[in-house]
Amino acid sequence: MSYTIRDLKNYDEMVALRRLQREIWGLDELDIGLYPPLLNTAAKNGGVVLGAFDDDGGRMVAFLFGFLGREPGGPFKLCSQTMGVLREWRGQGIAEALKRTQRERVIAQRLPLITWTYDPLEAPNAHLNLHKLRAVTRTYWVDVYGSNFGALNAGLPTDRLVVEWWVSGRWTEKPPADPMVLDDAPPVFECEGQGVQRRIVRSQLGLTSEMIQLEIPADIHPVKAANMELAIDWRYKVRRAMESYLGKGYITTDFISTTSRGQRRNRYLLQKANPELLDEIGVVTS
Repeated sequence: MSYTIRDLKNYDEMVALRRLQREIWGLDELDIGLYPPLLNTAAKNGGVVLGAFDDDGGRMVAFLFGFLGREPGGPFKLCSQTMGVLREWRGQGIAEALKRTQRERVIAQRLPLITWTYDPLEAPNAHLNLHKLRAVTRTYWVDVYGSNFGALNAGLPTDRLVVEWWVSGRWTEKPPADPMVLDDAPPVFECEGQGVQRRIVRSQLGLTSEMIQLEIPADIHPVKAANMELAIDWRYKVRRAMESYLGKGYITTDFISTTSRGQRRNRYLLQKANPELLDEIGVVTS
């Protein structure tokens, strides 16, 4: 399965992007989804609108949209609003390729930063954003779109982590953390059970170590299908922990996924912020 990524420039392509988004998200309401005139205007005024196209049939199979914005009181940036990949095209590296193309466009504009959001319980997104792209998070938003934002999100409050990708920082070239680092990072959660039955039985919100680890489910979607109350429990406990530690100045710097005896464990790595770390990430304050 081969594909080509290119900038979208005309109105018909923006309409096709909207149709693709609705298909990926399972959106039923006609007034929800990206607005083609807005996409068209953004593309002509510093925004980045990318599509990935099947080399065989020419169909758009993925997209990425971002518009110009500004950090509150800080530098101008690209706000990466929405990315989607058709289910049958996932696992082909398209999402990473789209983001790296977006980074090229932003560096060419001499912007220092791309921001976007994702569901903190979505392990594939966490792995891409923090482990592969080497972005970080410092902000947690609660229930951004409500609990019924399309079939993909149905049933859970739409909490989001805000991703910061400082595109020219040394951090982006730093290798991801080795799983052995978890040995020195005490866990926020004590968990029990396996598979869709795994649950948090105790939380520690008073840790002070330089690094800590925070577990999420191996895959939140089977948990939702099997036991929505348990999925909601994960949501609320991860929310409380993330808000607590990010509020104390920790930065989410990596996401480590390991498998042992057939069981997957997904854990965020959080580090205490300090001037050296912020400089390595490339944070610009004005």
